[in-house]
Amino acid sequence: MSHGNEAPGSLMLREVGVAFRQLRERRDLTQGDVAERLGRHNPPFALDGSAVSRIELGRRKRVAPELAEAILDCLEADPAERREVLAFLQADSDTTTNSPRPALWRRNAALLGPMRFEGFLALELRASGEDNYEPKIVPGRLQTREYAEYVISAMREELSPVEIKGLVDIRMDRQSRIAGGAPRQFRALLDEEGLRKTVKDKEILKGQLERLLLESEKPWNAIRVLPESVDCHPGTSGAFVLMHFPEPARSVVWLENMVSSGYFDEALYTDAYTSAFSSLWQRALDPDDTRMLFKKMIRELQ
Repeated sequence: MSHGNEAPGSLMLREVGVAFRQLRERRDLTQGDVAERLGRHNPPFALDGSAVSRIELGRRKRVAPELAEAILDCLEADPAERREVLAFLQADSDTTTNSPRPALWRRNAALLGPMRFEGFLALELRASGEDNYEPKIVPGRLQTREYAEYVISAMREELSPVEIKGLVDIRMDRQSRIAGGAPRQFRALLDEEGLRKTVKDKEILKGQLERLLLESEKPWNAIRVLPESVDCHPGTSGAFVLMHFPEPARSVVWLENMVSSGYFDEALYTDAYTSAFSSLWQRALDPDDTRMLFKKMIRELQ
């Protein structure tokens, strides 16, 4: 399902909803039929068809285990179908936190809202792995403060200095939150031409290259660069992020444009972008050669 116009909630509950819908359709039942059966269940649950629809769409913040069990009863789920749904529900319980929305996000809600970036930040904290292709700039997870300020100022000309600082602060806070949690495997794929040409300030670029060199030594990071010699390739359409989650959840791809962003979890999207990333990864310099390139570029900036 595509979600370009909404911030993501629990991916696990979305999977629960998909499973419920598939079971209901296999039994040739309507959402109203399910609601009616829930009303006669022991114990009964007072839901209408609209409430069942929200569950199937993954739009409820929580589905109590007792309710899930009752829906499975009403849908006459067999043991294997029941295990599949309850596995998603347990995964949601394991990965969902009740921590309050960070104050920095609240203060900058007006900046995060149009791009729906708060949803991205929340998703990223739950991901076990991430693949990021950036043809023009260094991925935000690896940026120095100076580099972040430079590129945000250039890309968002309508923002005031105070707003730019707010977005930079959020980017730095994002890095701290990721570093403070469990190690997440991160594969960053950069483009040599973009790395050389996007930022003209030599001191900022030098500092960023030194940061990349440092980050490339960390065991949870894998950084590669597509050399300038690579011809037209699948990444020509632009930057993207693939997020991976513990089983049984599926991966998602996050895309953004100049005015908004969103995530997509249909196989049509995830398979295409996974294939593209794999193809680009194979064409890129290996980690050792990538570090040699960083060192060479740093020397050129001395």
